[in-house]
Amino acid sequence: MSQPTAFSPDDTTRYLCVAARTDERFADRMTKALLHDDLHAAAPSVGFSVRPVLAHALAGIRQRRVRDWCLLVATALALVISPLWTLLALLVVLPIAGGLARRAGESRRLRDVVVALVTLAVLLLLAVSVVSALGSAPAPTRSRPRPEPPVDDWLVGLPWLALFLGLGMYALMVWSEWQTRQTLLSDLTRAAFHPEAAPPLPPSQAWLSDRLAAIDEAERGNVTVYDGFTPFIGHGSLVSTWSFALPSLRRDSDTESVVPLDAVDLVAHVRDRLTGIGVQPDELPGLFLTERAFVSGNALTMHPSLLPERDQAPRQHLPAEDLARLAARPHGSARHYLCAQVPSWGGEVVASTFLHFSTDGRLLYLQCDRTVLGPLWQQYHDVDRISPVLTAGAVGRMLARAASGLAGAVPRAPFRVVRDLTSHWRWQRHRTVERAIAQQDLGYSYGARFSVREEATDTNYHNYFQKTDAAKHLKLIERHVLAALLDFLDERGVDTTEFRNRQMTILNQGVIQTGGVSNVGNQAIGSEATATAHFATPEPASGKPS
Repeated sequence: MSQPTAFSPDDTTRYLCVAARTDERFADRMTKALLHDDLHAAAPSVGFSVRPVLAHALAGIRQRRVRDWCLLVATALALVISPLWTLLALLVVLPIAGGLARRAGESRRLRDVVVALVTLAVLLLLAVSVVSALGSAPAPTRSRPRPEPPVDDWLVGLPWLALFLGLGMYALMVWSEWQTRQTLLSDLTRAAFHPEAAPPLPPSQAWLSDRLAAIDEAERGNVTVYDGFTPFIGHGSLVSTWSFALPSLRRDSDTESVVPLDAVDLVAHVRDRLTGIGVQPDELPGLFLTERAFVSGNALTMHPSLLPERDQAPRQHLPAEDLARLAARPHGSARHYLCAQVPSWGGEVVASTFLHFSTDGRLLYLQCDRTVLGPLWQQYHDVDRISPVLTAGAVGRMLARAASGLAGAVPRAPFRVVRDLTSHWRWQRHRTVERAIAQQDLGYSYGARFSVREEATDTNYHNYFQKTDAAKHLKLIERHVLAALLDFLDERGVDTTEFRNRQMTILNQGVIQTGGVSNVGNQAIGSEATATAHFATPEPASGKPS
């Protein structure tokens, strides 16, 4: 069998599928935002395919649904058999056990895992012994009859039988952990992963097929309908932006004659230049160029072609002629951008440059916004470290994770079961309410509110050179764009003296990276230029926030 020697283009999709299987919070947020809120646009899928991620999230939810039903039934039986022991276990034993097991599951030392599991067993036996003692009375003597026990017999019940039920619940959690491990090994390792082999929808969830088809169509679209202020949802944090306005005066002319410029021709020229650079294997490998429209979700009334029906999700595709028309005459809340994306580190780090050109009489205007998608959470990479051989350490960590999961799953099981039973009804009610509001409110926002890729992005880089590669790719794109713009102006006889003076200032401007050290503040470029830098406060790399 051949060994992998490089990152795979599907790695980002694969790690997101791992997140959908192993991270319950991530899977719940994703399915609610993308499947239930079906009146909103979908965020762009940068460097991954969203369909297999959703399929694995739904499969994981179905697996946990079976687990929650069994936990609820077992808890109800335990309450009937021994109410006092069950309440003591829920209120005291499980929280303590969960904390011990969580620390053991995070440890890489087998000794810590064994100590935690032994402590859990002793704690359970001690709890059952205390309850048994409360329900029994001392032996009678000649001087006094048998006293009444401290609590009624029905409260004590059969604690040892309830303990066996508790062990059965723990075995169920171990089975769930085992099933997840087997899925990771059989479907989500680098050698076994195939995006098209994602779990299919069962007949009970066939009502989701239309929404999945709409998400697939949006993924192939060229329009981003965004919610809020920043339009570049799905592409990561905005790390820097600059702009300038340049007079298009004719070179070597005694009078101030204006050279007419066409924004569509300029976009085509810059795109052709970057396309030629992208085919060079050693300069910007993987460069991906698109032309995209960004439209505010609360202003779609101004763009009826994107919202033919107010009770349906907006369209996310414009024909080429409409996109070119928008580039030539930007209006309202819609803007045309040339997008240059450079992925690195297997697609986990993506540096994106967004270029907006427009002409206004005698002025040429360029807006450049740059974003960076950082790597995924480190815990999603653990799939690459799973050994097919079940070692003692792997068994211990699996048992510890099962105990930790039991502490959280048992109290939440009744609420999850109720939620699952009412999910279809709540979805229909939510759709009715949202559509009624959208019909009346002309400022209703249809914009995308959730990005799968951004939700799974770590707050820190995992390697110093991930940060420097992102900065390098942004700088290389910037240099080629300015060179292409200079060639375009020279070919049309525009005086580029002022542009050449500003070019060095633009190239020397620093890039602010999220999760790292801030380098250079914002700079103004020329009398009509603006530049802003966005500083992000990194969070400590102590694990994923809850």
